[in-house]
Amino acid sequence: MASRWDLGGLLRPVEDEYYQLWSLTHSIGAGGQGEVWLARGGRTAVKMITAPSQEAAEAVHARLRRIQRLPLDGVPLARVHALLAPPKLGYVMELADEMVPLDTLCVPDEEDLAAWYVRTGGLERRLRLLAQLADAVARLHARAIVYQDLSPSNVLVSAAVEQQEIRLIDVDNLGLVSTVESAAVHTPGYGAPEIVAGRSGATTLADAHALGVLIFETLTANHPFRGDEVLDSDPAYQQEYADCFRLPWIDHPTDRTNECSVGITPRQELLSGQLWELATQCFVAGVADPLLRPSAARWAAALHSAAGQTVECPECGWAYRAVAPSCLSCRRPRDRVWVLRHGLTGPVGIEPQAQSEGGDDMPDAELAEVPLPDFTVFRPGGTTALTARHTSPAPDRPDAVVAQLRLHGRDATVLNVSRASLWLDHQDGRPWREIGQGSQATLPVDGRTWTLHFGRQGAIHRWVRLMALEAGA
Repeated sequence: MASRWDLGGLLRPVEDEYYQLWSLTHSIGAGGQGEVWLARGGRTAVKMITAPSQEAAEAVHARLRRIQRLPLDGVPLARVHALLAPPKLGYVMELADEMVPLDTLCVPDEEDLAAWYVRTGGLERRLRLLAQLADAVARLHARAIVYQDLSPSNVLVSAAVEQQEIRLIDVDNLGLVSTVESAAVHTPGYGAPEIVAGRSGATTLADAHALGVLIFETLTANHPFRGDEVLDSDPAYQQEYADCFRLPWIDHPTDRTNECSVGITPRQELLSGQLWELATQCFVAGVADPLLRPSAARWAAALHSAAGQTVECPECGWAYRAVAPSCLSCRRPRDRVWVLRHGLTGPVGIEPQAQSEGGDDMPDAELAEVPLPDFTVFRPGGTTALTARHTSPAPDRPDAVVAQLRLHGRDATVLNVSRASLWLDHQDGRPWREIGQGSQATLPVDGRTWTLHFGRQGAIHRWVRLMALEAGA
């Protein structure tokens, strides 16, 4: 008599618990627990799960039912739409438009690295996709949920380079913090040191390590622990030394035994100062002490900031950091760039971070302008959006657009799409000009400086100031 759970084979089409049939076209990912197949139409996928026994299969089925009840609203997950009908084990998940695994942005498929990097979206697209990924992981962690098995094959991104959607798949791994006995799932090369050593189960700190690896690998086309010696060796050496952290980070500041000369170099020109600092914390101090790892939220903030600081070379199409004097690829000198420098009006003598967390309830404090390290490139022709993360010390909805700015010729247009007034300071001693909700203002750009404030005079608030990065500077 056949078991209730068929643990082998693949029938097409497959039926879900609601009696709907799904025709499968091709595999889009596989791992130790099963395989993900794209369904006909491209917006749905089916995860076929393998289990070693009847008991294990029933445990997986029960876990999938629990996952359906988790609070996952607002997280870009390929959520469980329906379970497969027995004897199959697995579930149907919904996707966005046609998507491909993140490893298509990590592993070059041609010898010309620069051409591959640009063809797959370049630096800015990678930063924006990774910022969404870090946001998604941060939202899970804020709800005490761990993802457990972050790897390039478990993150899908838009196949079209002009689109920037992500989805986390393999949601059957979602859960709460686990014990050591539960044998946390991980993909070799992405498991945290304590997971690999068996000292810990799934935790948000382990997720943070895997996220850091994904970010570094996607931006640089290099795994952070696989240097030249590892890449030239057999897989057994890689697993024993690099994946078990017996070798240092390839960019370790003092230990150069695991240097890497391949991939997109120099890597410090790809990562912003904030991202490089977070990578150092994650892959040096964070290897020994999980508590020192940057959180997903910190990665997200730095990635969003870095994405807004890129410019595109008109000569070769390479996107690079606006603070660089020339294109990283063809070395063409950078043209003059207009930027919006971020700052905070806050109490004198208090660190900017403390001010950002303090709110606006310090009426007796002396206020002064404090420049912040962030800026946003003011791009000609298109719309530059400022979100709540740029304008509010502690936003409830960080992605909510507050203002839209357009640069056209020697003029800039500011449109207020927030729920409160914005204020313009022309830097000439005149009173601030109010821009009401839904209103807009046109301002001169060339040779003039102005500041857009997101709060009234005398209140703690963020602001942006128009400034120029001169050509080649």
